[in-house]
Amino acid sequence: MKLTRIIACLLLMMMLAACASAGEEEITVPPFADFSEKFGDLFLEEGEEIIQEELIYRSQDIYIEITPMRRLASDIYVADIYVRSVENFQRAYGKNKWKSTAQKVKVISQANDAILGMTGDNSHNLTAGWVIGNGKVLRKSSNRKRDLCLIYRDGTMETIEAQNVDNNWLKEKAATNEIWHCFLFGPALLDAEGKAKTKFNSNVGPANPRSVIGYYEPGHYCFVQIDGRGAKSKLEPKKKSTGLKLKDLSLLMEELGCKAAYNLDGGQSSMMYFGNDLISVPYNNGRSAGDIVIIKELQE
Repeated sequence: MKLTRIIACLLLMMMLAACASAGEEEITVPPFADFSEKFGDLFLEEGEEIIQEELIYRSQDIYIEITPMRRLASDIYVADIYVRSVENFQRAYGKNKWKSTAQKVKVISQANDAILGMTGDNSHNLTAGWVIGNGKVLRKSSNRKRDLCLIYRDGTMETIEAQNVDNNWLKEKAATNEIWHCFLFGPALLDAEGKAKTKFNSNVGPANPRSVIGYYEPGHYCFVQIDGRGAKSKLEPKKKSTGLKLKDLSLLMEELGCKAAYNLDGGQSSMMYFGNDLISVPYNNGRSAGDIVIIKELQE
């Protein structure tokens, strides 16, 4: 009798497990879009040696060209970026963990083998709001005061004004793994037609050092970094950089031809890394950051 009961229990457990498995929906992670054919003229052929120059990086998967310019009494660095996949466009964190220990942008960049690095969105210091990095949901709470920036696995990027954020929609998108990044700092700088905005969901409107993500089309982005607060100019050594007001920053992003643009953390945190060192001049020697945005080669 004991053996019969044991067998009956085992069969029941197997049936319950089978039912549970049948009730679970299998979630498929969408593949990353591949832009190798689209931007093939910019990427190197297989077997060609990677090109790393003072302001240019070129490989089989990545093309970066940095243009320094002096505008509105400020040093500005525009990194034009093409990637084979948005997977080459990642977020990196101090001590390799979100909400861990803040570190210098150069330290985080080098720890993650970044080719290009720039200050991130300071999301670890914001108490509420959606944060997604490298496809992983780090926080999913409402924040009606901040615009969001979403980058999807297919390479598209969009900004959503704070009052238009739909948390239920975001939960659905996050559940299907479509979102690669969700940034929280803001604000959005361009309207739906790619025109400069004049009103912003931010109280940091005066001239400041700035860090910005710009979007042209899937696979084609830019990182824009502006020195300010009296930092000594590298481009005109006898002068200093004042930084840009938000309205001037939005006009710059429109002028660059971006379809969407999003402001990240700035001020003393704002800096850009390329060629194994900082190429910008951060205010007061800079400040440690909790997270940064990077462009990197993928590990095989």
